[in-house]
Parts: sequence; C-alpha cells; structure tokens
Amino acid sequence: MKITPKAIALTAVGVLVVGGAAVAAPMLGDSFTASVAPTAAAGGPVEFAVNANGETYGSPLNEQVPDLILTQAEGGKIGYVRVSELNHARNVRKSSTNPNKVFDIPVYESDGETKIGVFRVLDDTENPRDRNG
Repeated sequence: MKITPKAIALTAVGVLVVGGAAVAAPMLGDSFTASVAPTAAAGGPVEFAVNANGETYGSPLNEQVPDLILTQAEGGKIGYVRVSELNHARNVRKSSTNPNKVFDIPVYESDGETKIGVFRVLDDTENPRDRNG
C-alpha cells in the first residue's frame, strides 16, 4: 500500500477536525447551558409558583425550598409533597425502632389539597435542602 501526500494531508485534516470538535464540545455545552439557565441558578432570588392557598411549589433551588416540592409518587405519578410532612416523616422514620415500618406521606397536585398518591419515606430519603440544584 502506497501512502500519498494527499492521503497524509486528508488524514491530518481529519484528525484536526475530530480532535478540535472533541475539545470544543464541552465548552459549547457549558456556554449553551449557561445561556438557558434561569437567573436564580446563579444565586439570585427564586420566585416559586404560588397556589390558591398561598403555598409555594416547585423544586428546591439555591438553598430555597418551597412549601410543596416536586416528587414522584409510588406508581409513577408526578406531584408535590408538603415539606413539613416530609420532614416530620423523616424524623419519625429515623427514630423508629421498627426497621420494617413504612412511612407514607401524601402526594398532591400543585393545589396542595388534591391527593394523587403517596411518597414512601425511607432511611435514605434526602432532606429537601440537600438537593437544591
């Protein structure tokens, strides 16, 4: 097999293009992510949605936690758990002497009233402030 100067040049260009793309890809992703991220992600104030009862709801962000946080109920439905109920269940669960005791709390629609399922609180259930994106 004879290697021509043209083959060498095409190979070199290919290496530069592929290598350059591999180096540039993470930087492009970072700039894209930064341009679409909410201002709150940079440490600014978070404005949560508010239901008719005056309760805030959404996902924890920048160490700010709404009254109702987004979660997935047993069975897969998406809804909200009341942080006060979650914290209470976590505390009771940690102090329980029965390792098989199940602690379920209601999962609501964003109105904080309509129950759509249950959320199972386990030993390793996080504190809402631990996952503040």
